[in-house]
Amino acid sequence: MKLENFKLADDNIAFEQGDNYYDIHNNFDFTGFNYNINKKEIVLNWVKGTGNWVPENSPKSIHFIIRDVYLFKAKERDAEMPFTEDDCLNCIGFLWNDLIEEMGGYYSHEPKENCTHLSIEFMSGLALKIGADTALLKVINKD
Repeated sequence: MKLENFKLADDNIAFEQGDNYYDIHNNFDFTGFNYNINKKEIVLNWVKGTGNWVPENSPKSIHFIIRDVYLFKAKERDAEMPFTEDDCLNCIGFLWNDLIEEMGGYYSHEPKENCTHLSIEFMSGLALKIGADTALLKVINKD
């Protein structure tokens, strides 16, 4: 997967775009995703969190756009976790392609040869695995 205009931070909880560090674990709330089958595109959406620790100059929203999807898997959330954990990222990173059944963890914060499947885990246990050609970040600063 080619990351077009950003990279994953080496702490596996944030996006980096130029000098900007977007901590999607602490400062943004996940609101859901859209999977457009005809376009082979998945868009994951985060909005600025409401906690008093969130920097005021944080963007209003972040859209993680994944194109030319060829693999999409989901693992159910842990039924014993409160639903308040569904919007909080646990980690994001790349897994080895031959670990097709593995739905947790990560190996690298950047894609490498044979390590291009993106793993996205939330605090509730919900996990997504995505294989695709490209990904880009769209940051919205205003209404």
